[in-house]
Amino acid sequence: MARKAKRQHRQGQRRKTEIRTPLLHVRTGKQRDDIPDVLGIGHPDDGSDYGYDSSALPVKPREHHPDMRRTRPTVRAIADYLGMEEAACLICRRTPVERAHVVPTQLGGSNDVRNFALLCADHHAEAPDVADAESFWAWVDPAELRDSPDKWLDAPGELTQWLQRHGVRIGVGERERPAFFAAVKHELKSLYGWTDSDFAVTDWGSLTEEFHQVLEEATERHFGIEKKVSTHAWAYHMARQRMNRRE
Repeated sequence: MARKAKRQHRQGQRRKTEIRTPLLHVRTGKQRDDIPDVLGIGHPDDGSDYGYDSSALPVKPREHHPDMRRTRPTVRAIADYLGMEEAACLICRRTPVERAHVVPTQLGGSNDVRNFALLCADHHAEAPDVADAESFWAWVDPAELRDSPDKWLDAPGELTQWLQRHGVRIGVGERERPAFFAAVKHELKSLYGWTDSDFAVTDWGSLTEEFHQVLEEATERHFGIEKKVSTHAWAYHMARQRMNRRE
């Protein structure tokens, strides 16, 4: 028993010839028998700024430039940037909201707070997925005018009654869904200023070829939606502009 105890004691000493921790790796090399009873851990002696008191550490920003941010800002941060007291959909003012990229990351958009809008799930699914921030915000305005009655759907009963007495429309109801290209045509006219004559004189063969090139280069598919009215309208408009610049 005495020999077994001595062997275990020597094995315990050998195990202490190397210490590994997340912060420190020490290897003494040759075995030493003067292992201390207490292991004291203190601050580094090399003059580095690392310390074990987190409150004493200086604040180090995660990114040097906002457009290099790797994670999305919070809903509250986006609402503050947009000047909104409460986080709500920019179009219908309903909640809950989703953080919508103005320019999708796949098209070069960043996670900077300036590249976000707050939209409900329905309007997020309708928003254009294009490499053009101005067109995104231009789409928000007519969409807000179209769907603004939805903002009163969750209003308290007394306010709802007061609004109805004053002729305010509450809720847009079920919108009739026109054929896809009819909806694209309506958006081209209402948002991008196309006229009936523009549709009549356009070389649709050349325009369609240019359209598919724009669609491939500067749009993306979001939520698995194959076709979006807002995205296709923007692509047709960009295609016609590109054709006009070459003429």
